[in-house]
Amino acid sequence: MQMLIAKSHGKSVLAANANREEQYWCPGCHAELILKKGNFKISHFAHKNRMCQIFSEGETVEHLLGKKRILAAYRKAGYNGELEKHIKMLNQRPDIVVKYKEQKTVVLEFQCAPLSLKKMYERSMGYHTNGLKFCWILGQRYKIKKKLTQQISQFMQWSEKLGFYLLYFDTTRSRFELVFGIQQADFLPLRYYHFYTKSIVELKTFMLKDHQIEYYSLTTEERFKQKDIFLKNCYYSAGMFRKLQELAYKENVRVQEMEPVILRKKYEFPLFYRGEFYWRTEILLQQKRRIHEESQQTQLQGLDSYLFQVPLIDRNKFAKQIALEFQEEIYLIMKIRNEKN
Repeated sequence: MQMLIAKSHGKSVLAANANREEQYWCPGCHAELILKKGNFKISHFAHKNRMCQIFSEGETVEHLLGKKRILAAYRKAGYNGELEKHIKMLNQRPDIVVKYKEQKTVVLEFQCAPLSLKKMYERSMGYHTNGLKFCWILGQRYKIKKKLTQQISQFMQWSEKLGFYLLYFDTTRSRFELVFGIQQADFLPLRYYHFYTKSIVELKTFMLKDHQIEYYSLTTEERFKQKDIFLKNCYYSAGMFRKLQELAYKENVRVQEMEPVILRKKYEFPLFYRGEFYWRTEILLQQKRRIHEESQQTQLQGLDSYLFQVPLIDRNKFAKQIALEFQEEIYLIMKIRNEKN
């Protein structure tokens, strides 16, 4: 267990400034610590018995170095801050706590190690319920690539000015990286924008601007690639895709025949735990089954109610917008079936 801060004679001491002749104690569990200083590794403290409920995560060089440099960036911007400050009311010790003049205290977590959704939620709610603003800054383990994983998507944040975004700190370059305007399309790699800076002032200024995020329409090349992957899924018929095929078969429709209707031609919000393509197709098939029995108004209400089960931003507005779009698509599916018969 590696730590940068320890207690000695009632005061907090940074490992880089510590003396081997002194005794040091854990600010969380109050157990005695060992000072480790060398020519190649970052100076730090460690528990003798490696047991501490509060300081429970092992720390990598990236985490140790990143905390120091993030705090240095905030101090340069005029903030007062502390590393590993123990918050007694929560029995938690965030990586960094900063405050700018008379503004509220902000808790910063620099996350480099694996973290479960449950634990992340508990920490976040602990800060929130106690009136503390907080921000998750991610290390290289969580670097966004072609697809969103649950580990990455649990840290996504939303802003009207930035869309969906993630904030990183790169210790090798000592700079912040903002990945924003994150968007996805069926069967295609993610698209997003980047902003890099070493300055907290520049970062805050950039994040407060209205960037009017553009959600891209698919290029001709992307359309071909999307359709190719879709048809391969139809051919291999595995997992969730097979379940869709079975549902379509019950409605006397082949998923391949639905391709012009169900494949989106534009990038959308990355809102859903499960791929949008799958639940969207399921909804279309379910609504088609009910279309002869319900009035148009009832259809809208039914679809709106169904979508309330999906975590959306501005659910009412978004669900009704999708419902209106789906009316034409539902009739197209019926047309496919009628032509087939």
